Amino acid sequence: MGQLTAYEAAYESVRTVRKSAVASPGEGGAAEMDLMDSLFVRPDRGGPGLLLRGAPGVGKTALLDAAAVRAADVGMRVLRASAVAFEVEMNFAALHQMLYPLRHQADRLADHLRDTLHRIFGLAPGPWPDPLDASTPVLALLGEVSVKCPLLLIADDVPWIDRASATVLGFVVRRIREEPVVFLAATRTGANWLFHQLQLPVREIGPLAA
Repeated sequence: MGQLTAYEAAYESVRTVRKSAVASPGEGGAAEMDLMDSLFVRPDRGGPGLLLRGAPGVGKTALLDAAAVRAADVGMRVLRASAVAFEVEMNFAALHQMLYPLRHQADRLADHLRDTLHRIFGLAPGPWPDPLDASTPVLALLGEVSVKCPLLLIADDVPWIDRASATVLGFVVRRIREEPVVFLAATRTGANWLFHQLQLPVREIGPLAA
């Protein structure tokens, strides 16, 4: 057998992780991967995005990993934030993690937009911007970058995303339907989160049979 491609290796990781969960009927992750692949059929156009929801340890992060590899394979740039509990009170922590790789592209924007982004990235002095005031600069940044390369935004463990980041991401996701930007997120079953009003399509992720 030849060497696995990056996507095949990521998919095998999905199967391995998910089969380690409590046994129940499943399809080895193929159905979920097919669903996420459908988001990337037209990387030049965005869409409603997708929320993966399931119990802890069921393999949501592995599915996100495989989706990231697949998106890169079709020419998309992947921007990712993995939220953690100890950063939930830190303003813009998740947004910083997701968008910091774009910090140099912020210099292409108008001065007032750039200055707001620089404060989010910790590159300029001043107080934190109001989340609503930060939303337009973030939307402008994604629009600027996605002209050259479609984007996949990934948010893992969304219940732990800080409120400022959640507000901005919520604003952005509601306005990227016609842009070459796809939003993919994962959350635990039963967890409270700040994106519930976005009405993203939801895929329930259950454990697989051994």
